[in-house]
Amino acid sequence: MRAKVRSEVERLAGRVAQDVFAGWERATLSRAVAAALDAERPRLVREVAEHTGGQAARAARAAVEEARERGLERAAAEAVGAELAARLAEHEGLVHALASDATEEALLAARPELLRTVREEVAKAYAEATPAVIEVSLPGRRPVRVRAATHRALPELLTALHARCHVLLVGPAGTGKSMLAKHAAEALGLELQALSLGPTTPMSKVFGYFDAHGHYHDTPFRRAFEHGGLMLLDELDNGHPGLLGELNQALALRTCAFADGMVTAHQDFRLVATGNTYGHGGDHQYVGRQALDAATLDRFVVIDVPIDQRLEYRLVLAGAPSRREEARALLKEVRRLRAVAAEKRLPLTFSPRAGIDGARLLEAGATVAQVLAWRVTRGLSAAHRSALGLDAPGREREPQDARPESFG
Repeated sequence: MRAKVRSEVERLAGRVAQDVFAGWERATLSRAVAAALDAERPRLVREVAEHTGGQAARAARAAVEEARERGLERAAAEAVGAELAARLAEHEGLVHALASDATEEALLAARPELLRTVREEVAKAYAEATPAVIEVSLPGRRPVRVRAATHRALPELLTALHARCHVLLVGPAGTGKSMLAKHAAEALGLELQALSLGPTTPMSKVFGYFDAHGHYHDTPFRRAFEHGGLMLLDELDNGHPGLLGELNQALALRTCAFADGMVTAHQDFRLVATGNTYGHGGDHQYVGRQALDAATLDRFVVIDVPIDQRLEYRLVLAGAPSRREEARALLKEVRRLRAVAAEKRLPLTFSPRAGIDGARLLEAGATVAQVLAWRVTRGLSAAHRSALGLDAPGREREPQDARPESFG
């Protein structure tokens, strides 16, 4: 009898749960229904047994007596079976109610998770379907429209450049600072000139020089300064402080001494610099950055460029159009590693570039495990792997053929 009751409960509960939860989180809600039924099943079995036990026994005794009198043992079995069937039908409504109550409780418990999942899916669909168009209104000119996957800080940058200010974009590696400058140049209709600075960048790369034949060679900075354009000085906090000090006059007075003479800045000259720090020296992540002179820093408007997660998501999915689910899984892991590294202040960088490059590798045929090994977790020490939870018990390890070999 217990087997029959258990089978009926599981059948009804499974049917109700399947109808209610079809299309959303089947595993999670089915577990909730099963847990509720498991808790109630002993009580139900006892109740059915109490209601049917006595009457079934009496019916059995009467049937046996009748069988002895008539010699028909089959009558006893029929009587008992009929009584049990009647009692089971009587309690069928209780089984339905139990399954319904369990379903309702599971839905109420899962409602916050359901709403969060729905919001995330809607946001993802919107991000994928909505064209990347940014419109910025600037005083005295027509609205600027940029059709590109660009950082949300673009309106702030355009406002500062419209005010003829020199701008320093500060943010972690891979947040799109250089691309932001490129998009600003396109939006303002200016030609982009660019130069990446380092500790040994010579002044001739900024101010130009005369060769042995007396011919002057100009530079990207000279062209933007004299003829107009947006000058991008990449990695400003990696440049030599002495070189940057030579730019102070040009930035403050808009007049600069080049190798061939004094030049006044064009009215459309704009300058954008990028850095990973605020110019106060290196930190635990960017240890080689220079401390910049206060007089140089005082000539810049500083705009923060943090990671734009919506832009990151869009670019990752665009890199793997045929393998979007794997791209989402890769991005989720990159973000998890980034959060753990930030929380534990590890000297590690998991920038948006990791996800974007990884998506391209996925589209080219690599597996997620290979992408993680080649692009995301390569070169990590055993201590860092442990701190990031990469070798935790129960966690799927990267296949041996995907792990980079160690040298030396």
